[in-house]
Amino acid sequence: MAENMASPPAESGLAESDENIMSASTASELSRIFNSAGIIPGPGGYLSFNPRDDDDDEEDEDVAEDFVAVDHNDAHDYSYLFRRPSRGKQRTPLDELYPFTSVLTVGNVEDCVTVEEAFPEHERASREKFVYRLTKCPELSLGIFSLPILDRDQPKPRPELIAHIIATRTSAPRVTEESMAIPENWQTRKRSLPDAEEKNYVGHEDQGGTVALHSLAVKEEHQHKRVGSTLMKSYIQRIKEAAIADRIALLAHDHMVPFYEALGFVNLGPSACTFGGGGWFDMVLEFPKDQASE
Repeated sequence: MAENMASPPAESGLAESDENIMSASTASELSRIFNSAGIIPGPGGYLSFNPRDDDDDEEDEDVAEDFVAVDHNDAHDYSYLFRRPSRGKQRTPLDELYPFTSVLTVGNVEDCVTVEEAFPEHERASREKFVYRLTKCPELSLGIFSLPILDRDQPKPRPELIAHIIATRTSAPRVTEESMAIPENWQTRKRSLPDAEEKNYVGHEDQGGTVALHSLAVKEEHQHKRVGSTLMKSYIQRIKEAAIADRIALLAHDHMVPFYEALGFVNLGPSACTFGGGGWFDMVLEFPKDQASE
């Protein structure tokens, strides 16, 4: 799904159907955002996970050391993070990317614009929307980066963003046209809460009970490697554990409905949203209140 909610093509890991607003990304501002959202960042100020999608726990233990969880902005400072090829065991296409995950910031806007090119042009999120969302609610984003293998004498490149999830919060139980839009005065408006007289608030709502997922995109050359499903499973778990929302909602085209159903989403039928020409289905994953914090 992209801003278009179309999502990446079905992956083999599931069923076969399967500018310049930089101030809000300072460490202090991100800390404020995380605190207000009830999220405690890990060491270094990032959220990370072991992007593994296997059911074999013993095999997971064998490969765990091949994955790196770091702040991508600092990755070039640590030579030990650039792993050498492992020997003696079979590796998957996902393994070969040496992936790590990180929350995104406005410093990743151009990366996100590039990843979004996986979708038809009329269904892509605009650069302005990435700037807005990664300024107002970066804690709701997550990206998978590929960390290349280097010989000792090679220069250390910047890790490559290969997939992203971008979202906002809304008080509506489903994704709406308003939740996908950008407030006209967002650069000067200090709060992201509806005023008393506002009936249809536009954009991100700080206290909204629904995480409106606007973009799950995977670079075309890295599709069919279980990147999208792995990222989505991790994102679902993080939002659930953070206990900041009652549900995750998104839009999907009909051919992507089975992909999201396999991840626990329920198809609520055709959506009223007309973005990108319409033809969407409302997909919602509810978090049981008695399990939200487990």
